[in-house]
Amino acid sequence: MDKETTLNNIFESDPLGLLEIKAKNPVITADDRLIVTFEEINDFYEKNNCEPQKTTDMTERGLFSRLKGLRANPQKIQALKKYDRFNLLEEV
Repeated sequence: MDKETTLNNIFESDPLGLLEIKAKNPVITADDRLIVTFEEINDFYEKNNCEPQKTTDMTERGLFSRLKGLRANPQKIQALKKYDRFNLLEEV
């Protein structure tokens, strides 16, 4: 029996699937993170029908701070324009 046949037998008789090659997680870019962050703000608006406010709720306050930071950055506004379903990035 040659080495290739032996290896094939090992891979074929793997009842627990321990030798399977699993796909790696895709690399998340800065743009992807920016979009995910903005989608969290969109989701908040959709759920509460208002922008996040500066409150004692830490989750809402975090979203408020992120939105404030996005509004202060023209490059990020431009990058997120097509994701702005509720016109949150428009000048007030």
